[in-house]
Amino acid sequence: MLGQMDWDAYWRFERFRRRCDPLDFRKWKSDSQRALKGLYPGAPRLLDSTAGLGDHTVNLAEAGFRVEACDRSPVAREATREALAEAGLDVPVFDAEWAALDRPGRYDLIFNDALHWIEDPDALRAALRGFFDALTPGGALVFFFADAAKPQAGYGLELMEWDWAHMEHERVAWEHTLGERTVTLSVLAERHATTLDEHHVYLDREGDAPPRASALTMTRIYRWDWHGIAPLLAELGYVELRSDHFENTAKGYTFAMSRAFKPAA
Repeated sequence: MLGQMDWDAYWRFERFRRRCDPLDFRKWKSDSQRALKGLYPGAPRLLDSTAGLGDHTVNLAEAGFRVEACDRSPVAREATREALAEAGLDVPVFDAEWAALDRPGRYDLIFNDALHWIEDPDALRAALRGFFDALTPGGALVFFFADAAKPQAGYGLELMEWDWAHMEHERVAWEHTLGERTVTLSVLAERHATTLDEHHVYLDREGDAPPRASALTMTRIYRWDWHGIAPLLAELGYVELRSDHFENTAKGYTFAMSRAFKPAA
């Protein structure tokens, strides 16, 4: 329903979209993996903690990292396994809470592109603590959105204002037909004090059957800019917090890839 996020439903419709959309999603997302490989030319053990549909997982494994992947959504895990099989890669994929990975000191790197989707500070602390425990001494958590070059208070809200001013508040995001089935995604944006809600409504029509409507809400959270997240990382024992900047060749902008390190032994 509106007001709730259902990742299984989201990934099911995204899988349908992928079967129809000619966009090369793996290439579209490859710049962060290429940048990370430039920083780590060897073969460190890496956890892709946001497997999704497997785009980053496949890219990271093909780049030479020794990859494992996790996601709470069974739909996402199934899609990631299929993507890995199609690429001829042998990568473990498992279900785990970030706060309870239960793999002490296993990973040299943990890749996460969704930390800033956690709104509650205690939940974020728990996730960061779980990652800290799973890192080897000297290992690093790799994350996005927060940028050490923009440490001022309120920078996340500046980003929110920019996004709100430049986004379509009502739009048909996509419509695809495969065989007798057509799915249309409409998105309605709603602004709050520190978040933007994007209400997704999917209209699913197949043959002569009555159309089915499904809805969910994705909430963009803007509180975890560098000013917000850096103190939490330091509180939990992370050191050497930094951001490196790279070009996204597919989208034509510069992005920050940030790292926070577990102290070396």
